[in-house]
Amino acid sequence: MDFISIDFEIANKNLNSACSLGLVFVKNNTIIDQQYFLIKPPVLDLDEEFTKIHGITANELENAPSFAEVWDRISHYFHQGNLIIAHNARFDMSILKNCLMAYSLKEPEFQYVCSIPISTRACRGEGIGKSLAARTNRFGIVIDHHHNALSDARAVAELVIKCVQIKSRKSIQSYINTYSSIPVKSFAELKPQTIFGKKRRKFNRVSINDIKPINHEFNENHPFFRKNLVFTGELQSIDRKEAMQKAVNVGALVKSGVSKKTDYLIVGEQDKSLVGKDGLSTKEKKAFYLIEEGESIKIIDEGQFLKLLESLVTN
Repeated sequence: MDFISIDFEIANKNLNSACSLGLVFVKNNTIIDQQYFLIKPPVLDLDEEFTKIHGITANELENAPSFAEVWDRISHYFHQGNLIIAHNARFDMSILKNCLMAYSLKEPEFQYVCSIPISTRACRGEGIGKSLAARTNRFGIVIDHHHNALSDARAVAELVIKCVQIKSRKSIQSYINTYSSIPVKSFAELKPQTIFGKKRRKFNRVSINDIKPINHEFNENHPFFRKNLVFTGELQSIDRKEAMQKAVNVGALVKSGVSKKTDYLIVGEQDKSLVGKDGLSTKEKKAFYLIEEGESIKIIDEGQFLKLLESLVTN
């Protein structure tokens, strides 16, 4: 395979809400196959503005497979031997990584490239926009149904093939070798976006490595002793760093992300402009998914956390 071009569409601002995926396979500078999937997001919450763009409705997704089911069918394509290409690749790679995290799926190791710098090398010096529509129009490539995932993935493939041909290269690999400034990135090293559009409000981030217990003797009967705790949202009556410190002081283990090993998820107030209409953070959605899969994660609010924390006093 020369490369595989991909494109996702999402249901709402959360980048784990993939609702469709297109893949186009290229070998010897020729499109040899293509695949298209509708995907039911973890939470079936379609933003009207997004539906206006891609035209996918909740009714179409109701009986669609989950991302985990789709991934089971396509995961074998994502490995070091196949180069993955997308337009504005960080966005699509972020969707992929968020979806993998939402279903606790193992992340593959592969390299990806963005078609923006690829096409820039073929039209250097021309003042054209970076959008897929602008770049394909420059080379006379027609997008049949813009914002249909398969149509866009095919347009990306045709754009890359055209660039390789214009510069008289044998393949995208030799093209990238010629223009060594084109970034080839590792999916494993990607720090993904989680929200589309408006950036998340910046909180005073707490480094878990800085939270150390002030003592080394603990009440082994405490409900948090040797339990894995994860926090999400903004606590109202106590600073998160202070809450974490109090937790480790009774023998808890504070973690940054939800996993099968999580014992308690402590939920504070969520900013709905960031997490969406359902008010659930990515950590909450992952916890609910794992609970449905049989994991014994306890989801508690700030009041329940403080009450359990103070149980040390009575023991």
